Amino acid sequence: RLKPIENIQESLEVIAERVLLCRVDMYMHFPSGTLGSSIFAVLQALAMAMAGVVLARVGILDSATKKVLSNLSMKLMVPCLLFSSLLTCPQGGVFQDPALCPDFLETLQTAYVFLFLPFFWVGIGLLAGWVGSRLSGAVEMQGLLMSASAFGNSTGLPIVLISAISSAGLLPGTPQLLHRQLLSMLSVYQIAYPMLQWSLGKWLLGEQPVVDEENPRDAEKEEAESCWSAIQGLAAAIFTPPVVAILLATLLGIVPFARALAVDVGDFDNDAILGWGFNAIQEFGKAAVPINMLVLGAGLANVPQVSSIHWPSTLAVVLVKMVIYPGIAFGLVAGMLQSGMLAAIMPNSAESRSFVVVACLVTATPTANNLAVMAELCGGAKSKQALSAMIFLMYCLAPFSLTAWLSAIVTLSNGIL
Repeated sequence: RLKPIENIQESLEVIAERVLLCRVDMYMHFPSGTLGSSIFAVLQALAMAMAGVVLARVGILDSATKKVLSNLSMKLMVPCLLFSSLLTCPQGGVFQDPALCPDFLETLQTAYVFLFLPFFWVGIGLLAGWVGSRLSGAVEMQGLLMSASAFGNSTGLPIVLISAISSAGLLPGTPQLLHRQLLSMLSVYQIAYPMLQWSLGKWLLGEQPVVDEENPRDAEKEEAESCWSAIQGLAAAIFTPPVVAILLATLLGIVPFARALAVDVGDFDNDAILGWGFNAIQEFGKAAVPINMLVLGAGLANVPQVSSIHWPSTLAVVLVKMVIYPGIAFGLVAGMLQSGMLAAIMPNSAESRSFVVVACLVTATPTANNLAVMAELCGGAKSKQALSAMIFLMYCLAPFSLTAWLSAIVTLSNGIL
């Protein structure tokens, strides 16, 4: 039996309405706002790290493969990323706004503060770690706790978060130009920071030499050799591949003709005479972020034994590194902002916003992974085991603490008009 035509039309309208609702549901967006965007950025980094965890669990990323990827990242990908980020500019064609490609010296003048910031931040981190070792009663692990508190992940994770911040639109401005400005400040920070990590950090983790009173000449000879070894170690710490890449980019950048050979700063159509080589460097640099997160995830795949963890010292350093230390840094940066000191140093509001993000972000990350390797070389397997447990717990807390700090940092930064 056929239904009346009115019922058929009504049914079609109901079906169309439901299809439209399904279509709206298909295009649901992630919550917006500072908190939503911060969670989005941290989840992006976490998803990349989870890929490393899975690959390590199934045996693809074993210790040998992880070591190869770490060397590739440290000696090729990250140097290429830092080198290209300092020199590059958007290639949008002849009608592109020249302001999107500022002079290199102007960029460097805005980031000079980051040459001195590592000494200040590391000093605060060491003091916070010393207090944590005293309060936890782990005085015998004082050097380990101070190093773990002061030396955070300053390259891999910050680069990932900076990329997420730029692409998520957490700060006003062109994403590409914002990404370059944030990375240039982080690059300048990397000049002095590795020197402190590999010299002061190594000294804190290692044992002090014992002087032989019966054979003073031998002692003097050993002391001289030790001094020479220290000088060589300091030179190796300073001139790491990322630092060499930054220094080389700086030398090329301050000479406009040299930069123009690799980057088209004239009509912005990507046809500089050596642009093919620079483009290759940029492509290698793009691999730095995923490789770093794969290595990080693979390192977190091995869960430490609960019975082997010294809980008072571990919880103390996790609290200091993830909450207290970044809280002190955040308060100091906010004080600079409120007092007008930051505006006096960086009158440009966009530069001030970038300063707030990078300066606070480098203090909010977990302890650097290579510190565990340093602990094994200088303090033995026991030191590495203790530090690995601390780093593991930090990364377990990182999705929550980084989301909170990132939200607070972006809110403070966006308050700059």
